[in-house]
Amino acid sequence: MTNPLVLSTKKLRFHQLERLMAAQCDVVDYNALQIEIQPFSIPKKPNYWVFSSQNAVRSFLAKPTASAHQNPILCVGEKTKSLLEENGQKVIKTAQNMLELVNFIQKTMKNEHFLHICGNRKLTDFAAGMQKAEISYAEVTAYHTHLVSRVQTPEPQGLLFYSPSGVESYLQANSIGASWCFCIGETTATAVRPLTEHLTVSPKPDADLLVAATATHFRR
Repeated sequence: MTNPLVLSTKKLRFHQLERLMAAQCDVVDYNALQIEIQPFSIPKKPNYWVFSSQNAVRSFLAKPTASAHQNPILCVGEKTKSLLEENGQKVIKTAQNMLELVNFIQKTMKNEHFLHICGNRKLTDFAAGMQKAEISYAEVTAYHTHLVSRVQTPEPQGLLFYSPSGVESYLQANSIGASWCFCIGETTATAVRPLTEHLTVSPKPDADLLVAATATHFRR
């Protein structure tokens, strides 16, 4: 029996590759998205900042005049929180996805002002939630996401996805077919569900947990 082929739409770290190989998987990994940092300025009014991705944090940190500020921060994902705190930023709330974070803001911080630092391909969850609850907010685009088209043959038995944009990028030149999809969170899974029933969602938005779930699925 040949080893299952697993494709990750994000470059894996060495220990992640090792885990999949220990499960007797063959692995292909590449970055389905290319990030381009954009010039931006920070408005003075919002007193709370919101980050929904590590790419937003990296783009923010690349602008010294912005990262010199010390506004309290709300973010999505433990890895995003860790990156912020490692660089001296104060995180007061972390959620597993943006809908959870928006719900928290609507319930407990409705009279505050928020700045969402994001990319050009952001989902509408934050803006829609703020508008629905009539909460003051602004958004700045700190980076652009470009889709990297790549034809994959043969068809993988497993696909690892980390964002809806990553799903879109892969589908530019490929189809899901019979592949089993592993998604880092519910937001990414929402982009996959119309295409297949063969789906596993990581228990938390963490790449190591996603790889672990993949290895468990294919281990013989």
